[in-house]
Amino acid sequence: MGKYTLDTDFSSLNDTQTSEWILEFHNIVKDAFANRDNRSRLLGNLLIMERYTNTLCQGLAANDKKLSLGLQKAMDLLWGYLENRIVPFDFQDFANDLYTCFLAFNIGTKEDEPEEFSNKYFNGIAPKAYENVALEWSSGLLLELISITGAHLEHEDFEQISEIDFYGINKMLHLLEEACIELTKTSLRSNSTQDFMQAMKQVHLTSLFQQIIYHIQKDLKTAWTATPNQFLSLRKEYEQYTIIPKEYATALLEY
Repeated sequence: MGKYTLDTDFSSLNDTQTSEWILEFHNIVKDAFANRDNRSRLLGNLLIMERYTNTLCQGLAANDKKLSLGLQKAMDLLWGYLENRIVPFDFQDFANDLYTCFLAFNIGTKEDEPEEFSNKYFNGIAPKAYENVALEWSSGLLLELISITGAHLEHEDFEQISEIDFYGINKMLHLLEEACIELTKTSLRSNSTQDFMQAMKQVHLTSLFQQIIYHIQKDLKTAWTATPNQFLSLRKEYEQYTIIPKEYATALLEY
């Protein structure tokens, strides 16, 4: 176990220590959940994903838009599994097609898309970067569940998975970390690596970014202690929470 944990008071760290904490974040979470089952792990992902997508919904609503049907259904399926309403065999086809769409949107071509699926769930349009993070995150979790339970899996990257991971939270955190340069109006003198890392250190000391870390720590600790009879009430509770204050939601989508 390293010197940083989920209980570390991020706001008390200096700029060098905050950078170390961020670099260690994925390992910190893995260590914290080392003896927890996959439902606890999935809940930790979903509580934070709810905050993040609620923020996206606020920003999209300002322009009379909504999350893609694909992302909405993926989250519903993940909650359905957590609440014992469905099993991976019920969503194996959707999950495989969803991840195929994600790959086509990001590293493939239009010809790689499952056209009917793409048109139905994304109107044939690749999601923007902010939603793409949640798409990769949610589709990855669905495929991890499929791999763990032995349902039909079409993507070899998810073979031999034994436990739910926290990769999606880590990826979201880094997107928000970069976005906070703009959201907090932190000075970035140039695009050099040195100036970028210095800007990141300044971002870590802002109240906005520290609030993001606080939410993530709180949600993961909530998931760590939650029992199955709390899952439904937690889903309802988290419908009101966001990852950043509403006044930043539109600006995040412009990042």
